[in-house]
Amino acid sequence: MRKKLLLTINSLRSGGAERVVSQLLTHLQDDFDIHLALYNKVIEYEIPKDIKIIDLKQSEADNQFLTLLKLPLLSYRLSRYCKKNDIVHSVAFLNRPCYINALMRKWWGYKGRIVMCERTHQSTMLQTRGRLTRWITKFLVKFSYNRADLVLANSKAMKIDIEKYLEVKTPVRVIYNPVDLVELKTKMNEPVPYEFDPAVFYFISVGNFRKEKNYPLLLEAFATIKKDNCKLLLIGGGYMEDVLRKRVEELGLRQSVVFCGKDSNPFKYLKHAQCFVMCSDVEGFPNVLLEAIACGKAAVSTDCKSGPRELLAPHTDIAYQLTDKYSIEEFGLLSPVNNPVMLGKAMLRLMENPALRKVLEEKSEARAVQFDINQIRQHFVSAFEG
Repeated sequence: MRKKLLLTINSLRSGGAERVVSQLLTHLQDDFDIHLALYNKVIEYEIPKDIKIIDLKQSEADNQFLTLLKLPLLSYRLSRYCKKNDIVHSVAFLNRPCYINALMRKWWGYKGRIVMCERTHQSTMLQTRGRLTRWITKFLVKFSYNRADLVLANSKAMKIDIEKYLEVKTPVRVIYNPVDLVELKTKMNEPVPYEFDPAVFYFISVGNFRKEKNYPLLLEAFATIKKDNCKLLLIGGGYMEDVLRKRVEELGLRQSVVFCGKDSNPFKYLKHAQCFVMCSDVEGFPNVLLEAIACGKAAVSTDCKSGPRELLAPHTDIAYQLTDKYSIEEFGLLSPVNNPVMLGKAMLRLMENPALRKVLEEKSEARAVQFDINQIRQHFVSAFEG
């Protein structure tokens, strides 16, 4: 008989953690009877139809104070659900689900195994927050993780951050994000609603238009190239889209930057582009970068914490970070965080050097095989079962 497993996440709106959960829902069905609890029932990924969904019915519009006030009630409801359904394996992704699981154990006596999954480099992310928010978040994350049986990090740099910055005593294990290569190769061949010009060089970036993704940096870098025969495709959306469109106008890039909108299948665009660019200030282990190299693309990424260095330069010191120059690494190019000049030079290097692109394209697909879901799924099974 399959063991019952509860996965809890804010929603399945498009995002890195959400994509990982959607893959686990599909690929762990033979191992577990899976129940899915959503803080807010938004589902933008394909998931198996027979997954049991618990809708916690919380509004994404709640302010931080109201969110905190609701956590005890949500933890009580979820603990009752686990007791009623004999669920003794609970896995939480992202902060609020981790808080809820911690309270299930601390206040409501949940005796099952709890695994919490960190998806970002907390110390770097919190640098951008106000002092009070920074203190509250650090306290709650530390409180939660110290009440788990295991914490999963998706990069080695993140594991170090959890142990040193958060001072977590719970065991921390690294399991990298997976990629479903079979699904990816199939979706790459779907029709694309954009006409690619064979005479044009296409840069492409995929992601949510949020502050930490730093798309203004990418626009500034692209503006330094100033080539008539290249375009930049942006796949995604978010609250900063109007700001980005205005910046495109200010930089005189209206004819060169294409907003393609959100698309659950970015792979069909990646197939036709020549170079993928990621411009984030902070990551955990970026799915979009992994998926880009899985599509056989030459990639440029900021050397942010954490993930890009481990993915593109796995034999280098993960504590090192570029500050004033870009570098050509084993599986792609790295550029300093928030440096548009260096990012532009790295992009131009790949645009003007087809031999380098070819080498990276050949290496990229081989690198991605190491992260295939069929290679990694058993690590998750082992972690969840204990």
